[in-house]
Amino acid sequence: MKLKKLCAILLASSMVLSLAACGGSGSEPKQDTAAEDTKEPEDANTDTADAAEEESGEDTAGDEAGADASGETGSSEENYYGGLVPLDDADDPITYTFFVRDPGVVPADNNPVIQKITELTGVTIKFEFLVGDLDQKLGVMIAGGDYPDVIFAGDAGSKLRDAGAFIPLEEEIPKYPNLNAMYGNVLKYLTQADGHVYDMEIYGTFQNDVTEVAPPFECALGFYIQKAVLEEAGYPEVKTVDDYFKIIEDYMANHPEIDGVKTTGFEILADGWRNWALLNPVQNLLGAGNDGAVFVNQDTLETSFFQISDDAHAFYQKLNEEYQKGVIEAETFTQNYDQYISKITTGAVLGFYDQNWNFQSAQDLLKADGKFERTYVAVPITNPGVKDGYLDKSNGIPSGTNGIGITVNCENPDRLLRFFDWLCQREVQDYLQWGEEGTDWVYSADGGKELTPERRAIVRDTARKRDETGLTLWNYCPKWQGIYTSDGMPCGTGESPDEYLASQSDYDKSFLEGYGIKYPAEMFSDPIVRAAYYPVWALTLEDGSPAAVANTKITDVTMKFYPRLILAKDEAEYESIWNDFLKEFNTIDLESYQTEIDSQIAQKMAK
Repeated sequence: MKLKKLCAILLASSMVLSLAACGGSGSEPKQDTAAEDTKEPEDANTDTADAAEEESGEDTAGDEAGADASGETGSSEENYYGGLVPLDDADDPITYTFFVRDPGVVPADNNPVIQKITELTGVTIKFEFLVGDLDQKLGVMIAGGDYPDVIFAGDAGSKLRDAGAFIPLEEEIPKYPNLNAMYGNVLKYLTQADGHVYDMEIYGTFQNDVTEVAPPFECALGFYIQKAVLEEAGYPEVKTVDDYFKIIEDYMANHPEIDGVKTTGFEILADGWRNWALLNPVQNLLGAGNDGAVFVNQDTLETSFFQISDDAHAFYQKLNEEYQKGVIEAETFTQNYDQYISKITTGAVLGFYDQNWNFQSAQDLLKADGKFERTYVAVPITNPGVKDGYLDKSNGIPSGTNGIGITVNCENPDRLLRFFDWLCQREVQDYLQWGEEGTDWVYSADGGKELTPERRAIVRDTARKRDETGLTLWNYCPKWQGIYTSDGMPCGTGESPDEYLASQSDYDKSFLEGYGIKYPAEMFSDPIVRAAYYPVWALTLEDGSPAAVANTKITDVTMKFYPRLILAKDEAEYESIWNDFLKEFNTIDLESYQTEIDSQIAQKMAK
């Protein structure tokens, strides 16, 4: 329904509603390449209320799964906005507290999208983001039993499950049509050893009848490099670590400063749980994806410790050489996450290893400042002769560690689940991710969807995206991701090929033309459908077990020695530190960890 019709209904009803010109959220990227094939573009631009009447009913995610979502959302006579229908008890306000393991900022109280959602449901979500150390925060919760209503703790959620903090959900999820459509086919993968399901996974495209996996536009992790560096080098193929650092060194020599800021060649974030930039690169050089603390041979499923391999020795020695040359600075190991992001936003950092979501805020700010040449692209670096394996194609199996749990302290879990179910209607998902048709997004010439320039500017501004769209609510709640199988349309902006291409600056278009490609992902080998066990980091280890203790020690020892290796004063000191590292690493009960991981891999492969 267009905004003018909404206003007419509201005036006729003498209701006071709060709307903003820009609703929806800037969705986190999960890529897609589908176009509308059920309507011509002209039909797609007709009034949505008329279209709904012509199609005789709501087009919710639950409907697509064969569920009667209208029975869950209230009277269809109160169809206020583009198919959004209030819950029956929307006039009975309730507040749920929601703890998130990530540092962050709570959306503004006057966020128009969240206000609208609260108005239609009666539900207010009060977010609390992490301040300080996560383990300490969870420890205090567990010791006092002082839990919020909902918790997203990532892989640290196992501590809460072991403490009995979460309610079982395996008998609850099937009661809610949209949640059941989302999770019903994968409940066995979410089931813990005690036979219960405690989490609703919030990231990924799972095995279901509503959505399917979207092809990628960009690589989501790996060795990133500033586009200006590649441009100046003549758009070279960058395949090895030596290739990568050679062009960084050359650019640094030509540009000791960028916009008055000293040029930094390569950053390594090693702050708390964000330690993958220091620990993970070797497995990617060996052709693996983002797996975990062991390398898994994909043909035999045999595991080994890449941390102490000759490949690791060579890689960290290369980083040591770059430190000696001034490409890497010692302060990189003492900076926190905020300092890291701040440094990237200067445009003076040439490269780093990371996951794209982790530095997206810096990337957005560079774009907002018009510094497109200072934004980053990943390159397919491996050891010589090794095929890159950076791109994943989801196998549809949830990791089991990226879910939200409802705690035993939640007084009305049924209403919270009904709220989550309501959010998973397609109309609500479109509102959260795209906003209002004509104001926030339009149909492209090919029948796909793309944002308006005004909305795109909001999405690129971190504060405005948080305070003027539904990003925070969408990001931490159950959601549809990928492309809708019913019509091939993208769930979100990050899955729309039309939006991806429309959002490219003139510089980006020139950059891609320099490589002769349409999307940066074309630099990489085809996406890999991972084995059912994948990834290792998502496997659950019983707190305090020999395997869990060993896992912690693996991280602690590598975090202790890898910076020392990189900062060694010469080759002799490097070799001495490496030998000390091997000795200490091998004192860990590696067998207990490896045996448990091997067992769990076998179990997941058998499901």
